[in-house]
Amino acid sequence: MTSVQNNDQRLLDRILEDQHRKLAPDKSTDDFFTFFAADKALQDWDLDNDEITDGIVDGAHDCGIDGIWTFVDERYVTADAHQFLPSRAGKIELVILQAKTSTGYQETVVEKLHFHLPTLLDMSRDEETLVAHTNAKLLDRTRRFLHILEELASSFPQVRIKVIYANKAAETPHPNVKAKGDRLRRELAKITSDTKADLEYLNAADLRERTARGAKAVAQLVFTETPMSTSLGEGYVCLARLDEYYRFIASDNEALRLELFESNVRDYAGSTAVNNAIGETLKSGTGEDFWWFNNGVTVVADAAQIAGKRIVVKEPQIVNGLQTSHEIYSYFQSGGQHRDRSLLVKIVVAPESGTARDRIIRATNSQTQLPAGALRATEAIQKDIEESLGQAGGYYYERRASYYRNLGFPLDRVISMTRLAREFTAFVQREPHTALRHSDALLLDDQHYSTIFSPRHDLDIYCLCLDVHTRLRTFLTQYAEDHPLLGETLENWLYPLAAMSAHTLTRLRQPTPRDLLNIDLTHLSDDLMSRMTGTLEQNFKSALRQSKAGGVDRIARTPSFTAKLRQVVIAQSRYHIER
Repeated sequence: MTSVQNNDQRLLDRILEDQHRKLAPDKSTDDFFTFFAADKALQDWDLDNDEITDGIVDGAHDCGIDGIWTFVDERYVTADAHQFLPSRAGKIELVILQAKTSTGYQETVVEKLHFHLPTLLDMSRDEETLVAHTNAKLLDRTRRFLHILEELASSFPQVRIKVIYANKAAETPHPNVKAKGDRLRRELAKITSDTKADLEYLNAADLRERTARGAKAVAQLVFTETPMSTSLGEGYVCLARLDEYYRFIASDNEALRLELFESNVRDYAGSTAVNNAIGETLKSGTGEDFWWFNNGVTVVADAAQIAGKRIVVKEPQIVNGLQTSHEIYSYFQSGGQHRDRSLLVKIVVAPESGTARDRIIRATNSQTQLPAGALRATEAIQKDIEESLGQAGGYYYERRASYYRNLGFPLDRVISMTRLAREFTAFVQREPHTALRHSDALLLDDQHYSTIFSPRHDLDIYCLCLDVHTRLRTFLTQYAEDHPLLGETLENWLYPLAAMSAHTLTRLRQPTPRDLLNIDLTHLSDDLMSRMTGTLEQNFKSALRQSKAGGVDRIARTPSFTAKLRQVVIAQSRYHIER
């Protein structure tokens, strides 16, 4: 007998139906629910589309795991993050998601996780054995976590593992499910001697509440003394007690609200002399106030209004003071006390249009050396690309993470800077191995960044990159329904096919960006894509016969495979490449 839905379930189904139609109509119901559940489960980490998708491992041989993400000190770890890991870390977190469209919690789901996770998270695991029954993406993401655990072992970080089981249930789990969940939690706590594990159940009401919560557009800061202001524009200078500022930058779940720092041109620098000094000042037991020794923070906002002893701030962005904010957050997370000490806070209401905001951001962040890639979002080329993609291709280019997604634009049309860099690298530069191996490094490395985001490029080349990848991605998704892809990870096929397309569409051995702009995209037909996919599959199989270690995941990331694939495409007469 079909159970009757309660109001939370009915409303959640309406929300899912509406968002599925608007955001990702081409995704299956199950795939969209997985993305939706991941977005809500990871809300406090404020990930963008690519980062959420990067951790989704759902598919054949997924060991009952739909998603897996690793964080170091609240920041998501990307494919190449080992190059940028801090020498020390306070916390490593692993978040594991199981998302089901069912309306009840099942014991078998927890049992399956209990069977596979201890093996996947064992540093002495046998990779050769696991390859036979574990998809390549899941192996890579768990390998990433184990690598980070080993690399940062000398800093003795806290290790946290959270398993999230999300579905459309009306009630909380049955005691039998909870009992098995507790056994899983105790088993995961053995990963290291100081690991803490947790199992969280998200039902229909929880998912609906998180959807309603969304990203905070308004924040309130309690001040200690009446703020000062001037007649030259709108703005305030005030002192805020340290614990009140902590509440301003922390979410309801006490996670650092990373969305407040999107306009800050720096990233957190970790354990530096300056940050250590800030930390020591916070811990000091003297009667001296904190703001005497600190420059304070600058907040840019769309609007600010005093209400009693609070300033209500609309769309706040902390453009200076990220290091101070991180240290204050860490201090209170470690049990620190305010002891009536205060922080100097400047709140500036700057017009959204014009250059005032950018000048404030740059001016307040120009006192110390900036890391590579820090000022990218405010560069003219990035603004030009955003405008060009919107007008020419109907794409929404996110210079600010999650901006368009939060506005409800279709997921496949929302483009991050990282995604565009990867697709440009694969298609225009014909380096699919680099596109697969790196993500943020494409933006952080000055030399590579300048070859991708150059004013010398015709802006139409960026739209062409996205159009080619969109066609290939759609084809591969449909193709995989009847012909399972080796390694089961679409990206391992997508980027090599993009590089092959540059040759087959221009029929040139060394096509230039101008040559690419002259192609007729209608020539990227299903027949051509099918032939290229067959060629790629043959070369994957040939490479696997020589060595199965690491599977397709490893092969696709090697420059030698890219070179071999290029030679094959040029040599095959059916592609008509000019000699």
